[in-house]
Amino acid sequence: MSTAQASATAAARERRARPARDDTANRFLDAIVAGNRRQAFEVADEALDGGMDIRALYLDVFQPALRGVGRLWQQNRITVADEHLATAITQAAMARLYERLFASATGGGPLMVAACAEGERHEVGLRMVCDILELEGWDTVFLGAAVPTPDLVRLICQRQPQVVALSASIAPNVARVEEAVHAIRQGCGGSQPMIVVGGRPFAADPELARRVGADITATDAAQAAERLKEHFAQ
Repeated sequence: MSTAQASATAAARERRARPARDDTANRFLDAIVAGNRRQAFEVADEALDGGMDIRALYLDVFQPALRGVGRLWQQNRITVADEHLATAITQAAMARLYERLFASATGGGPLMVAACAEGERHEVGLRMVCDILELEGWDTVFLGAAVPTPDLVRLICQRQPQVVALSASIAPNVARVEEAVHAIRQGCGGSQPMIVVGGRPFAADPELARRVGADITATDAAQAAERLKEHFAQ
């Protein structure tokens, strides 16, 4: 059996083991774990052509599929290379939507700067938060993976966003998030942004956000967007 076939078989087992979910998410999971970019794009296109909006595609297809990839990796049923490929295909599928996304976005809302902590390479979840907020009328500045803290603080002081979002997917990077939070608090003077943190360690321990000095946390892109919208609607 080839590596692609073995990966596809593992994804099929993962699908059967989970409670029934939207078939589109299951098909997308199969495609990205098999490393089949064209098939993944076809699944996304079919969903949009069938009436699914971009927000639902992100939250009900891309997000659960990536969680499935994470479970497969944790269970040693796919390799790190498989996980990276699945993530890269998902990011490419998201990038294909940007023309539609920004055509739908109105802008003019609060500004958020989003960055992964130093050493943190997993950026797709944070990218999803930015894109969802763009659809809700926010303006976002997405800095991507492994942003050096001094550079991040400098940009925040220049842009003066209402919100800064920081992400860490593994426990060893939480200390870098905490360093960034303290540096932002010290470096921004009187114009203090709200700081939201996210990633697997924060989802596992909701009190961790408070301990690193952040204002709020969220378990996924949908919750992050909802909590921020609620705060700024007040």
